[in-house]
Amino acid sequence: MKTIVLDPGHGGYDYGAVNGTRYEKNDNLRIARLVADELRRQGEKVIMTRDSDVFIPLIDRSIISNNNNADIFVSFHRNAYTNPDANGVENYVQINSPPYYTQYARNVLDELDLVGGFFDRGVKQNNFSVLRNTKAPSMLLELGFISNAHDNEVFDKDINANAVAIAKGIMESLGEVYNPNPGSTAPSVPAPGNATAKAIQQGLNDTYKAGIAVDGYYGPQTQKALVRALQIELNELYNAGLVTDGVFGAKTKAAVRAVKRGARNNLVYILQALLFFKGYPVAVDGVFGPATEAAVKEYQSNQGLLSDGIAGMNTFAALLS
Repeated sequence: MKTIVLDPGHGGYDYGAVNGTRYEKNDNLRIARLVADELRRQGEKVIMTRDSDVFIPLIDRSIISNNNNADIFVSFHRNAYTNPDANGVENYVQINSPPYYTQYARNVLDELDLVGGFFDRGVKQNNFSVLRNTKAPSMLLELGFISNAHDNEVFDKDINANAVAIAKGIMESLGEVYNPNPGSTAPSVPAPGNATAKAIQQGLNDTYKAGIAVDGYYGPQTQKALVRALQIELNELYNAGLVTDGVFGAKTKAAVRAVKRGARNNLVYILQALLFFKGYPVAVDGVFGPATEAAVKEYQSNQGLLSDGIAGMNTFAALLS
């Protein structure tokens, strides 16, 4: 269990950025609460610098983190600009901070990229007070522009998915394993460094030129590489016409064809790889035999899906959520 301090920016008489009746302080608190809920569901210790509409001085936010010996500090904000076309999400770290601070910030952005919707503006550096005065690794996340209509729509529509993505990125940074079904009887995911996991990653590099690290860890880049592999196979086998961007969106989901017992192809290989990374011990060999069918049925049952052993769009969607 790690100690995570979440800092919803602004509050009270400090509205932050404003767009009509929409106040940044409220959006910051909304997303921070959802991230806190998800992290607590995962068994992490979460401390909020504020959990209501009150003003907290900047230095006090850092003091809360420092006094609790936080393992990580995440400040939530919305961006704004005079040009309403400005858009996207960006994550700030302190100027001249250790390189792993940047990697932590990148982990969160990578998870948000898997949800899609926001343009990724990257990791940037600044001398913000909450970054400068906080001892723990820290980041300041600008979750879209409150001055941009599209970003506000994405913020509202995908707020739950983005909260989970942020929680995943935080946990990945702290070396914690995210469990999609805490408290369930689902198997545990393979530990980083697993030989089969490394073999899958090397296979993705060799076959699909994924260019990912062969470290045995199932992070955002490996998942994105598997989605891209799926898109390539759907294009080659079924002329799906998908953009091979590694994002499992509506078009990719709709293009998925059912994979079932007796199949022998790379779609089976991708399915088996996804099952393996979710903790289901299958041979990743591209052959849909009885063991793969049993693993699919078990996974479907744990996810509340129809347990028929046939991997269709809903099964792939769950595996890639």
